[in-house]
Amino acid sequence: MKEFIISIVVVAVVLAVLGLCTCRSGGVAEGQGYEPIDTVWRYPVVLAVPDVSPRSIYDSLAAELGVEVAAMRAVSSIESGRSHTAFISAGSPVVNLEVSMFREQLNRAGYDVDSLAKAVPDAFSRPSRSRYADPLLAQRAMYRAASAINDSIAKLCTYWGMYQIRGSNWALCGASSVDDFVEKMSTSTAMQHRLFANYIKNAGLDKYLKAKDWARFARAYNGEGYARSGYHTRLERAYNYYRKGK
Repeated sequence: MKEFIISIVVVAVVLAVLGLCTCRSGGVAEGQGYEPIDTVWRYPVVLAVPDVSPRSIYDSLAAELGVEVAAMRAVSSIESGRSHTAFISAGSPVVNLEVSMFREQLNRAGYDVDSLAKAVPDAFSRPSRSRYADPLLAQRAMYRAASAINDSIAKLCTYWGMYQIRGSNWALCGASSVDDFVEKMSTSTAMQHRLFANYIKNAGLDKYLKAKDWARFARAYNGEGYARSGYHTRLERAYNYYRKGK
């Protein structure tokens, strides 16, 4: 009997550890060339801050855009998971550095990128799994390393918040500058929704959401390589999920 109880305890502990080590995949604009950080981690994850926005925010912005709430939630879930995670911690929005664009912009600015990649590897390659328990923290570390090289370029080349909008789109989001964009992204989930709504309207993407034209929306929002990751089909499945009131 003692051995049986010990076996049960061991199985329970193993299952608990496996549960802790399961993490969501981060939202990335794969079609833009960004190579996502591995999402299989050997260490317990650090729980990020989920979306606590009331349904009324989704309702009002969806009405403003003339799209269904399910369509908005679908985009958010593909980019940030079903929890619609917007922040790693208070004031620290979810980020994804687009390394290829960062390298290109540094080259244009006259930096010796090859030397920088050796001196500051965290800004150009995936962080070691042994250093970070959660991919969100690893992505934040990459952004901080890039920001230390050139803060403005790093902000422009990073995808921000629950909708993973790139900093270079700050004007379409209604911000006065990239700094203003980042500051707004860092305030609240409500503001992230607002920036997304501005972007969708100003970029003319609302028509695709209204028509449920997932392929055209995916191409415009995720890039030419959207089909490789099945972005449009995943978006449609997410829409159908939320349309059923999930």
